[in-house]
Amino acid sequence: MAIIKDNVLTEGLSGAFGNHFVFKQLRGKTVVSCRPAKPRTQSAQQKENRNRFRQASEWAKHILLEPDKKAYYQKKARKLRLPNAYTAAIADYMRSAKVLQVNQYDNKMTFSVYKKDFDLAQIDIVLNNDAGEKEKRTLPRGESDFWLQQTELNAGVVVMITDAAGVVRQHTLLAA
Repeated sequence: MAIIKDNVLTEGLSGAFGNHFVFKQLRGKTVVSCRPAKPRTQSAQQKENRNRFRQASEWAKHILLEPDKKAYYQKKARKLRLPNAYTAAIADYMRSAKVLQVNQYDNKMTFSVYKKDFDLAQIDIVLNNDAGEKEKRTLPRGESDFWLQQTELNAGVVVMITDAAGVVRQHTLLAA
């Protein structure tokens, strides 16, 4: 890697030159390096991550067309010290919400749903009883804590979390 100083011809230059050299800007300086070799194979995990990031990018571009969503992500970007609303929207899409077991007392167990730095749109709790019937409860907007009776915990419990990005993630607390 070479650093180019005081050269009017290459100042601010970025991109590939032929098949061998890459010019880039790094901390205000023009840097030239060899073009990196492309990976020959990708693991299933790499393909999955790249696909997920592609979906996040498409979603962020689409959602930022809405003025209220753009304002929300601009505010989040400033608060989180991110470069722009687009980066904040991608971070929201990529982060997962978590279900935490908070406490167990008497015959109740309390849980909390948490997503670092971003809002959740909806939380649904699906209870499966022994007869195979399902009961769905939706938490009021803004609430992320819920409790279940010990009798309800004997059945299957699934928490469906919809975040602001519209991504629905399923967490199984107890199998049916």
